[in-house]
Amino acid sequence: MNSYPHVFSTALLDPRIRIRVLGSAGVAYGLIFAAGFAAAFWGLAGVQLQRASVGVAWAELLPGLALCLPIGALAGWVAARARWSAVSILIWIIAAPLIAWIAGHLPYEGISWIMRLSDPYPPALPMYPFSAPAGAFTGLSMVIGAGVGLITGLLQLLALDRAWNYSTARHRLSLRSLLTLSICLPGAALFGLFADFQIHSSTRTALLDVSQAFQTALDPNRDLRAAGLPFLQEHRSQLTSDYTLYWVQSSPDLETTTVDVQFDTGRLLRCQHSYGQVFSCTPLDQDLRAWMEQLATRGRLTCAGCPVQTDREVRRWLNVALPALGALREVTFLQHRGGWLYQRATFDSDRSIDCRFRGHRPIVVDLCIEARP
Repeated sequence: MNSYPHVFSTALLDPRIRIRVLGSAGVAYGLIFAAGFAAAFWGLAGVQLQRASVGVAWAELLPGLALCLPIGALAGWVAARARWSAVSILIWIIAAPLIAWIAGHLPYEGISWIMRLSDPYPPALPMYPFSAPAGAFTGLSMVIGAGVGLITGLLQLLALDRAWNYSTARHRLSLRSLLTLSICLPGAALFGLFADFQIHSSTRTALLDVSQAFQTALDPNRDLRAAGLPFLQEHRSQLTSDYTLYWVQSSPDLETTTVDVQFDTGRLLRCQHSYGQVFSCTPLDQDLRAWMEQLATRGRLTCAGCPVQTDREVRRWLNVALPALGALREVTFLQHRGGWLYQRATFDSDRSIDCRFRGHRPIVVDLCIEARP
């Protein structure tokens, strides 16, 4: 005897009801898959980065959801409406790698675009270039994604029928329907964790290790030499528990990562992380100020052997602009944006110029411009 009489009575008279319910179930299935992936890929990473006091811990989550949820919903809906099972499965074999592609590009080009939106002087170059190793890790995640898509498509065929059977008397998805559609959640979460390991691990490990190094240095009872952090000994008395970490850049092979640690006192340390350990942290705030003072008074850098380069166009602009600005009154640190730092020089004419310091080894001054009133 049929256990779900309401499913068949009206549907036999109007087959469009079943099509509508299955379409809604497909959308729900796709949303559950995308949300499960996002929670594993961006959610867990965000929690870890937030605990490590990283400045943009959650920057990827909302853009990731905004891109992946519609893809999941569309894939689920199209797969549910497809006439042939093979087409339904093929849709997911395409959709899952597409989600992995987005996840791979968002930490680089996506974050660069997000930073550009709020940058006072948005540049054309990305803050974090998408390197060949990053492309390889993303590609591997996409290959795994194709296999996950195959399984996800097969599971949807089973889940849709069950969701239809569990639908309400008014042909709406019930709680049991939604629980049935959640069969894709474990696979989506595992996929997200694998992609996270491939794509996020190098940068996140560097940030977490740097944060842990400073937590160790803040403990007066810890021996920094025994902890492998002798370079923090001279800075120990100037450290506070209120700091923010910024990812500056990674080497093209992703083996070495530069991380800045900005303290509430204005102290700025630049740290290097490579092969699983922090191996140096050097002060940067005083050097930045000195470099800015040289640019604002002489139009060029005069420090011997300093690791800074000034673009030719910047030097030309300074040589023309400085004579009309007057004597330098003060230099202030304007903002830290991760890969870029801004400083402002104010003159006795009450006019100011802003300069951007980009990257590391070398640090490049690629912009100096009169500040907007």
